[in-house]
Amino acid sequence: MRKTEINLVPNIENKTPDYYCTWQTQLFATSNGRPPMQRKTICEKSLFDREKPYGWAYFHEKAQSDLLLIMDDSWDVPMDGNTDYYGSLILNEEKFPSFTRGKTNAEALGALTKKVKDLGWKGLGGWVCAQESAFCDESPEEYWKKRLIEADEAGFAYWKVDWGKKDNDKEFRKMLTSLAEKYAPNLIIEHSFRKDVIPFSHIFRTYDVPAIMSIPMTMEKLAEYSNVPAPEKEGFGLIDCEDEAYIAAAGGFAMGIMRHPYVGVLPNGKADPSFPEFHRNIKSRQYEVIRAARFHRIAPAFPISSESTNISDLKLDDTWQFINKEEEIEGWWLVHMGSIFRHISEDDLLTKTAPAAISRGCELPKVEPDEKGNIPYCMASKNPSGAYAIATLGRTLERDYFIPKCHITAQIEDAETVGIFGEYASLTLAANYSDATSVLMQDLAAESAYDITDEVEIKENKIVIPGELISRLGRSEQGEDDTSEPGVLVRIVRK
Repeated sequence: MRKTEINLVPNIENKTPDYYCTWQTQLFATSNGRPPMQRKTICEKSLFDREKPYGWAYFHEKAQSDLLLIMDDSWDVPMDGNTDYYGSLILNEEKFPSFTRGKTNAEALGALTKKVKDLGWKGLGGWVCAQESAFCDESPEEYWKKRLIEADEAGFAYWKVDWGKKDNDKEFRKMLTSLAEKYAPNLIIEHSFRKDVIPFSHIFRTYDVPAIMSIPMTMEKLAEYSNVPAPEKEGFGLIDCEDEAYIAAAGGFAMGIMRHPYVGVLPNGKADPSFPEFHRNIKSRQYEVIRAARFHRIAPAFPISSESTNISDLKLDDTWQFINKEEEIEGWWLVHMGSIFRHISEDDLLTKTAPAAISRGCELPKVEPDEKGNIPYCMASKNPSGAYAIATLGRTLERDYFIPKCHITAQIEDAETVGIFGEYASLTLAANYSDATSVLMQDLAAESAYDITDEVEIKENKIVIPGELISRLGRSEQGEDDTSEPGVLVRIVRK
């Protein structure tokens, strides 16, 4: 194996609307203070004061140029939480005095946008309550037209349209997208709640999942949302799979990152139920965000389609054995579990079922079970750019999280660039390699590749990559405190 001076990751714009969203950081900063307190804490101090638990605008430094920064719930609501302001989209002067003083709303949003972009972020966006504010005295069309024009003037990049009085109103959501196309053509409108809005959505969010069951719940949702009509316009119909970075990278989806670097307990010393330290310990996996975002430079998210999506008939059951629910899952899930999870047994064993694999634009990977009969979840895609990607995703059984290391075969057709995420015993790339001369591999977070030709088996119809090599190189850039799973880029060089 020889290090080269070749960088396989191009220094170009990530055109996927990936973002970091502040909601779970709002929970952390208030020591799980529940939504009313979380809403108070979204303000300029939280974004720009570097003292913990603030400084959110300085997070994800190595990925900022590939990410939008999204201010979540109540950036437009006063400190007292007056609900009349929901949907106002007026940057609150009490929370953002430095940016609003003496300025119109468009100017204030523009000043804040400039500050965020100057720090290195791709752009700024905000959470939007799906309703007009109580001060609305005009038609909904005029109300939203004005706000879209302001957003356009400010260079605001993204509206995360969430809950509200009209959250399940299909025509309302369609109106927003249509008006945005006319009055704010560079603004991305994110929708959620009902899958029949996907065809006319710029992007659709799969919505909240608890950390301990995030993978199977996200796989289940993606399988459900793939069965929709074709997008109404080119570029519509993207899917945001929230904080599952490697599902996003391997599946051709966008990501809405919630994880932040304040690992460990809350400021009051209690456990963080949104990102428990056990299980995956997601807050300690910052390099996964870097790798996924960089892969999106090469293989951007692409619209969902039932015609090009394959869903495994095999279903996997994941389980979690609760010991202390208050420390292991956010409180509101305890209220809604019955309708979300298949069952919770009398001894507090939680079970979730999801398809074993999903592929988009390509065949499902072939997975041989490990010596214990276990297999991981798998996501794979052939991107319209020509790149192929595959991820193995961990299983949760009782209180253990692990990725079964299996021998996996992927039919990659004519792809010469391959993104590989997760753990393997070996990965076989099946295609015609009669003219292959060498193979390069690079940690997606690194700046140069290794020539691994001597480490792999190259035959006329396949290249076999040892899993140990993927794991070793795919973690090479992260420090000991970062527990991110491997993520590499492979380039097959031909004559």
